[in-house]
Amino acid sequence: MDLTSTIDLTEAREFIRAIVDEAGRIARKYFESRDFTMHAKKGIDFATQADLEVQAFLIEKIREKYPATQFLAEETAPEDYSSMREISGLWIIDPIDGTWNFARGHPNFAISVALVDKGQSVLGVVHQPAFAKIYWAEADKEGAFLNGERIHVSTTDLKHAVLATEISWGPIEENARTLGQLALHVQQVKIMGSGVSDQVSVAEGIIDAYLHVEPYPWDIAATGLIVEKAGGKVTDRAGKPWHVFQRGVLATNGILHDEVLDLLNNHR
Repeated sequence: MDLTSTIDLTEAREFIRAIVDEAGRIARKYFESRDFTMHAKKGIDFATQADLEVQAFLIEKIREKYPATQFLAEETAPEDYSSMREISGLWIIDPIDGTWNFARGHPNFAISVALVDKGQSVLGVVHQPAFAKIYWAEADKEGAFLNGERIHVSTTDLKHAVLATEISWGPIEENARTLGQLALHVQQVKIMGSGVSDQVSVAEGIIDAYLHVEPYPWDIAATGLIVEKAGGKVTDRAGKPWHVFQRGVLATNGILHDEVLDLLNNHR
């Protein structure tokens, strides 16, 4: 059964906007009080009490309204979620993207919720609680929006571009060489600690490109749709069309997309 076809996306968008706003209040309570526990995860990764409570709250509220749908959420995701590629009506949740920032008192973190149909996002909502910003886009409607106002990507060329990325993925030496190559051709490279925030900043025109070689589905499910609806371009690192389970993502204003791809692939 195609569950996404039974969901009114506009109604779902308004519902998700309301509950991410509530979830943002949970996150802000912990962020401002600095009173939360931390839990070790795989490797050097960790989750805070806020990650767990925000995720539990979002799943509970969505399940109440859409009981037939399924979930892929960061803090409870199985090691192998490849079987979810073909699910229609999959909610993908990142309760707090930028947990390191959150835990250290830096306000650059975000909550991300997407509705996905067989690997394709049909609804994306992102909330930055510390900045009172809610972004959204729907597959069946034109435009991407921030607090109700339409947003657009920049018109910046490669020479003057600001590129955001991560360096903690994969082999550090190879990633550093790649960034060194890109840095020769752009105005500035930033590492700001929240890929979700970086990508909605591309959609808003604040930065011009975002690169991540090994994102998780919850890193790109909502944001990829938002960037595209804002007039940008999203592909994998080889330039193939994006889907939420892909390996590697490049999200840009579109103008400089092919040039960045050429630099990435020639360097590799």
